[in-house]
This record gives sequence, C-alpha cells and structure tokens, in this order.
Amino acid sequence: MAHLTHMKHHILRDVKQHQLVADDTRVSRSDADLLHNHISFVCLLTHPDGNIYCGLTAFDCNNFAKFDPRTGRFTDLGYDKVAEPNEVKIHRSLELAADGTIYGATATLYSLDKRTQTPGGSLFHYDPKSGAIRKLCIPCRHDYPQTITLDEKRKRIYGMTQPVFKFFVYHMDNGQVEDHDYMGSITHIGCVDDNGCYWGTWDSVQHYLFKYDPATARITYFNHGLPEGAKFADIMYRGAGPCDCMINGGNGYIYIGTTGGTLCRLDPKTARVDYLGRPYPTKRLPGLKMLDERRILCAGGDEDGGFLAIYDIPTNGWNLLGPIKDEKTGLTLYRVHDMTLSLDKKTAYIAETDVPTRSGYLWEATLP
Repeated sequence: MAHLTHMKHHILRDVKQHQLVADDTRVSRSDADLLHNHISFVCLLTHPDGNIYCGLTAFDCNNFAKFDPRTGRFTDLGYDKVAEPNEVKIHRSLELAADGTIYGATATLYSLDKRTQTPGGSLFHYDPKSGAIRKLCIPCRHDYPQTITLDEKRKRIYGMTQPVFKFFVYHMDNGQVEDHDYMGSITHIGCVDDNGCYWGTWDSVQHYLFKYDPATARITYFNHGLPEGAKFADIMYRGAGPCDCMINGGNGYIYIGTTGGTLCRLDPKTARVDYLGRPYPTKRLPGLKMLDERRILCAGGDEDGGFLAIYDIPTNGWNLLGPIKDEKTGLTLYRVHDMTLSLDKKTAYIAETDVPTRSGYLWEATLP
C-alpha cells in the first residue's frame, strides 16, 4: 500500500499571539495582529499558468492570493482594494473559465445583528493577466455567497448564501439573478450533472436533495437525502447540511463527501444515493478530485485528523495514504477545508482552516 511522501506546509501570514479569540465575529479592527494575520485557507484553484489561487478568510479583506509552487512564494492579489468591510472570505467560491479568467464570490463572518446594515456579498471576475478585479453583482441583498458553481456552457453561476441559506442563479449573458430565496440547508459546494442540472440540499431538519433544471428554471425537491444526512448536519456550522463536497465524476455519477467523513455516490438520473465507505474514523470530507477515470483522491479530517486517501471506483476499494504531517517539523494539519491538484496531478495542495492557536497554512503532499 502506497503512502504519502514529501509533505510540508507554506505560511502566507501567521498570528504572533499564542491563543486566538474564540468568537471570530468580534475581531477588533484595532488589533493589528489579528486583523492582518489571522487567516485561514478555505478555497483552492489550480490554474493553467501553474499557480494555485487561494481564497482566504482574512479580517482585513486581503482574502485573495496566489501561490507559485515553482518558487514557494505567495502574492496578494488586492481584493481588499475593492472590498467592503464585511467581505472577509472567499469561501468555496473560485471557478475557472475557459479563457483563463476566474469567477469568485465573497462570504462574511458578521454578527447577525449587523445583517440589515450590510450590502451583501459580491460575485466578481478576476483576470490573472491584467490583475483586474471586477465586481459583477450582489446576488442576494444582505446575504453572502458561501459557495458558487460555474456552468460556462449554459452561462450560469449557481450559488448558496449565508447567514440566510438562499439559492440563486446568475445569468452570465445578461447579468440577471434568479433568487430562489430560503432553502433551509446549504452545501459546502454543489455540483452540475451531465445534463446541466445543479444539485444541492434543502430542508432545515432532514437536509433533502434538490435539483435545479436550467431548461425549465424549476427546482425538483426530493424527499430523501444522503445516508445519515440529518445526523451529519450542523458539523460545518449551525444549520449547514451534510454535503461537504460534490464533484462530477465524468462517468454519469456525482460523488459526495459528507461532513461525517463518508463518501457517497449520486445517480442524477434517478436521484438514488449509495454509501461507498468511510476511509478514516474522523469527521469531514471536503476535498474530492478525480485522479483519472477510475480513482478519486479524497482529503478530509478534523481537529488534527487531516488525511489523504484514494477511492478506486471499479473495485470499491480504498488506498489509505495516511495523515497529513510535515516531514521536517512534525506539525500536523488541523482541519481540511479544500484540496486541489497540480497540473500533472502528482502533488496535492490542501487548505487548512479554523486552527485554534495559529493561522491556517497551505499544505503540500507529493502523491505516490
């Protein structure tokens, strides 16, 4: 059984304090250390230029950066220059267009008593060649997109917001927004199937599946969800659903990592969901990437339980690659939030979030 090799972490910014505040919504803007250095990595995107584009949680709104694996250096991309004060996160919201530009969206951590005083999060467009950031719209007034999914073929961007869990559809050709309002649940990131239908979750108790069909602009609300879906709700944050990650497998199925640490398979033709396994006895499975047509790389783990594993589709078997631990320092990854692959798919990059005593880091692991 193969294991991970050459694991290390990269630091963009780090707090100097030994113990961070418990309530992220109350970071004082006069505390320079926390304001500028208390960050987490929450979203990663591999670009054809070879760089890894990083969405961050950053209280000074300096929440967008790129990492060059060839030099090991980060570059801040200047979102703080166009941000309003509540746009402190680019959560699971970076999507690559065919022309090499990037679509993103901004999330927040404001206290709920400030909701009606805020404009809402923005969809934005970024051009890596020019460095230009252009805000497209605020899709839902007062609320902030936690996640977006791009369907460039049909010229749509799908999203779900927080603190009110709304579902919206942005039409790229005319800038119009369909606001489908409160869904009762939210996915960490949704998925578009082979027919262009977007999948997410609804209902605040059972967290059932829903499907939006762009051909009719209508939602089908199913009366079933994921195995143990209701049990796995609230793990990400209060009210959130059990879908930690959804990807189109390119074989007619959607694969879903759950907040309970399990892997499931959704058949979009029938909405049937099958349980495939649980690689490690820990919560969270927010990172899924296709290595090839038969293998899925899975990144998960919670509270010093970071791991990588490979799921083999034809055999329904697992190759457990082991924990994510820096080979030189012995430091372990605290909580996985996202994962991407290098262009040659030989290296995994993992986003770390919510560390209690330091900032989150970008982790690198050479695959066997």
